[in-house]
Amino acid sequence: MHSLRRLFRYLGPYWRPLLATSALILVHTALELLPPLFQRQIIDDVIGRRDLSRLGILIALLVAVYAVSELMDFGDQYLRHTLGERFLFDLRVRIYDHLQRLSLSFFERTSTGELMSRVSNDVNALEQFVTHGVILITVDALRLAGAAAVLLALEWRLALVVLIPVPIMAFGLRYFNRRARPIYRRVRDRLGDVNARLQDDLAGIRVIQAFGQEDAELARFSAVSEGYYRERVRAIRTWSTFFPAMFFLSALGGVAVLGLGAQMVIAGQLTLGTLVAFLAYIISFYDPLRRLTEVDNTFQQAIAAADRIFELLDEMPEIPEAADAVVLDKVAGKVVFDDVHFRYGENAPVANTGQKEVLHDVEFQMVPGEVVALVGPSGAGKTSIANLLCRFYDPTHGRVLVDGHDLRAVQVRSLRRQVAVVLQDTFLFNASVRENLLYGKPDATEEELIAATRAAYAHDFIVEMPAGYDTEIGERGVKLSGGQRQRLALARAILADPRILILDEATSSVDAEAEYLIQQALEEVLKGRTALVIAHRLSTIRNADKIIALEGGRIREVGNHRELVARGGLYSQLYQRQLELAADERTA
Repeated sequence: MHSLRRLFRYLGPYWRPLLATSALILVHTALELLPPLFQRQIIDDVIGRRDLSRLGILIALLVAVYAVSELMDFGDQYLRHTLGERFLFDLRVRIYDHLQRLSLSFFERTSTGELMSRVSNDVNALEQFVTHGVILITVDALRLAGAAAVLLALEWRLALVVLIPVPIMAFGLRYFNRRARPIYRRVRDRLGDVNARLQDDLAGIRVIQAFGQEDAELARFSAVSEGYYRERVRAIRTWSTFFPAMFFLSALGGVAVLGLGAQMVIAGQLTLGTLVAFLAYIISFYDPLRRLTEVDNTFQQAIAAADRIFELLDEMPEIPEAADAVVLDKVAGKVVFDDVHFRYGENAPVANTGQKEVLHDVEFQMVPGEVVALVGPSGAGKTSIANLLCRFYDPTHGRVLVDGHDLRAVQVRSLRRQVAVVLQDTFLFNASVRENLLYGKPDATEEELIAATRAAYAHDFIVEMPAGYDTEIGERGVKLSGGQRQRLALARAILADPRILILDEATSSVDAEAEYLIQQALEEVLKGRTALVIAHRLSTIRNADKIIALEGGRIREVGNHRELVARGGLYSQLYQRQLELAADERTA
């Protein structure tokens, strides 16, 4: 019930609309108790005595009661459902804001589809809880108490008969709770599996079609969908058995009252009008009971969804920000790696995480405006160094400093405003060219925008597109070539005007012509900036001020291109191997 209590606490800020709709429901409930009394008077005093003098007044009052009651119901329905939508909106935004603060490691171990399911489906599952569960459970309890009081006042003996099924219904509700809650949790989990599979397949649709794996992926999707279907059927079986049983018990109570009441009317112990009113109040008594069981079903579904939502909200960033974190307004660009060790996973002893260190004893400096290149075989630790500089992770030992500030003591967002990253796998949003370029500097002028694209050798191909800078480029820039995507990414970095630039194999996936243009653009991008360049094509970093050769997470060599080639070590071997491969390609 912890999740349920937390949900109620989340409703605290909405106390005004909750209070207003509660008042409307209370008035509506009180008015609903009046019509049987008017019916009783009409039957006993008008029909029984054949006196029509009061009929017009009673009918008018009855119509007025119904009219005001429905007006209250309209106000309640509008307020309550508007409140529900507002609550879901605020909760969804809160979850999204929380997700953005989580560390990259969380997203590496959690599928996108699963997160989408929690933000969308699980949040939507709380709508019934807010609009029906929170308020109606209290109002129905009051309605139940009011109907019971009126029944006892009308005829206490018949009222006792009405109460007979109540303990049985309460026992059944308790049994339903124990059985339904784990089922609903499994339903939410399996729906998350379906969304995760769907997102993964849609993201990889080109690979699926290229390898002709449509049937295999259909089988996998069918398997996870069947898991969701089976849990849904199990949930349906549970509530479809429970609710008819509850309705049958309440119907038995009504039948017993009708049988006993008929005998009492014939015996002269009860008037016909009182019996008719009593039967009407039985509906007012059993309806809240039945609705309370339905609300309980809503609560069980809400608890299952809330458990998953609160699991997400309780996830803490693995990259904590110090309370007194320093804001980096502007940096010169001096970078120091001081005895850095690192492994992926939580910052715990290796024996506890099972992860091996990917960086060992890494120590180097980058002076402002210097271009430093990282080279080495795959898995050498190049990208890990870039991740540490962006503070996507923290070292397990040692320090990373920018202008003398340990990054653990720096406000993360202020650091990342000083750093721009251009990746091999460039990510572009499903938006226009302009929107993608302005992402790092939304307030840039048109002149600044065009200057950035010209510097990145992107302006010419942009203006040739159908709508120029307003052309939609599709998901992940699918309508662009690899070289065009990279040049847009470079232009975006230029426009953001970072003091520190990280280029992670920015030219490794493009053809020779595109590489030439990107290299020309890089000369503009790197001017006056501290740059960390990761490259597989060693020909692209020959002019770097400093080259660091990595192997097995350790620095093996440091120097410029000429020094390292003359040394005949790791860099020289990598360089000679690429020259040989290039020669083989030319002669092939």
